[in-house]
Amino acid sequence: MPIKPLKIKSLFLAAAREIADHVDILTDLDCALGDGDHGTTMKKLTKVMTAEIETWNDTTNLKAGLKSLNDALEDVSGGSAGPLFGAFIYGMAEAADPDAPSTDAFIKSILLGAYDEFFATSKAVVGDKSMMDAIFPATEVIRSSTDDMKTTLENAAQAARTGSDNTAGMLAKFGRARYIGDRCLGHKDPGSVTFAYFYEGLAKGYLA
Repeated sequence: MPIKPLKIKSLFLAAAREIADHVDILTDLDCALGDGDHGTTMKKLTKVMTAEIETWNDTTNLKAGLKSLNDALEDVSGGSAGPLFGAFIYGMAEAADPDAPSTDAFIKSILLGAYDEFFATSKAVVGDKSMMDAIFPATEVIRSSTDDMKTTLENAAQAARTGSDNTAGMLAKFGRARYIGDRCLGHKDPGSVTFAYFYEGLAKGYLA
C-alpha cells in the first residue's frame, strides 16, 4: 500500500500544535530549572515546523520534505533545544524510505531513526533528567510493538508521559539545571515534557 503523505502531514501538524498549545507550561518549567527560554524556543520551532509542513501535499516526497523541514529548523536560534529537536527531525529524514511498504511502516522507521540520531547527538541516557527520558521509552514501545499503529502511538505517548513525569525525581546531568543540585528535585525536565506532548500529538494526528 503506497505511503500517504497527507497522513504523515496530519501527524506532524498535530504534534507541533500539541507543543505550541503548551508553551506557557514549558516556560514555567524552564524558569524553575534553567533560563526560562524553552517555551519561547519551542514556540519558534513549532511555528517554523507548521509553516513548512503546511506545504506538503499528496504528492510530496517525504524524504525531501523532512530534509527541508530539518533545514528550516536549523535556522531557529534558542539554546540547546533547537539543535536537539533538529537532530530528531534529521534522523527522521535519514531514515525515511519513500518506498516503504506502508504508511505505518514508514511512521515506525522514521521514529526509530529519530531516536538513533538524537542519541548520537545528545549522548543522554534515561535517568539524566533530559528529553531522552521521554524519547527512549516511547521509542522502545514503537520498536517492540506488534499492535496496530493507532494503539502503538497511544502507548508510546503514555510511555513518554510517564518517563517525563519521572524526571521530577531525578538530578540533572545536562543544562543549567545540573548546577542547582537537589533544588531541581520536584521539577520535571521541560525538554522531556516537550516530547511527551510531541508523542501525544502524533497519537492524536493519526486519528485525524
